[in-house]
Amino acid sequence: MADLTSAEIAHESHPHEYGEIQTLRHESLGACLDFEVETVNSRNESLLSGLQKNGFPDVLLISFMSEWCPNCHYEAPLLNALYNAWRGRGFEALLVVEYSDRAAWEDRFVNSLGIALPTVFGQLSEKDDERKLSTAHHRIRTMMDDSRNWGLPLHLLIVGGELGAIHYVTGEFHPGALEDFLARRLA
Repeated sequence: MADLTSAEIAHESHPHEYGEIQTLRHESLGACLDFEVETVNSRNESLLSGLQKNGFPDVLLISFMSEWCPNCHYEAPLLNALYNAWRGRGFEALLVVEYSDRAAWEDRFVNSLGIALPTVFGQLSEKDDERKLSTAHHRIRTMMDDSRNWGLPLHLLIVGGELGAIHYVTGEFHPGALEDFLARRLA
């Protein structure tokens, strides 16, 4: 057996945190989702600007993740595989990296896990209990009554560009749940 670091051991023994796909109807949700992010090319833009200009896919997955989150480590490879399987069939995905150092994200997700999903960087590049309260991520999860400390992963599913009623999961998708969701909407 290979020697594991303490972080890898903790990751291997961390329990999954599955959540049900739920629906949220809220008139200000679209405005909350239209926050400024940094692209991988270091440009600042609105999260939804390109989609509002060019049109939404049939199903858009927006996933908030962090490099230090064990459940994000479980979920990211699955999302990467589903993105590769369903993209071009009306499905698009976007990772919003929040509360994470960019170099650590690239090392632990892009390089180590081979994650090649479209990615932007959110409003806070570090864990800060006080400053997280002012992020769009925190406002969105508050609308969902998500009481988890950091609220990661958090997944939003926007169907047909409808921003007033979105589907969401606080935690990881149950095995097969995202595939079933996509099959029902994109078949």
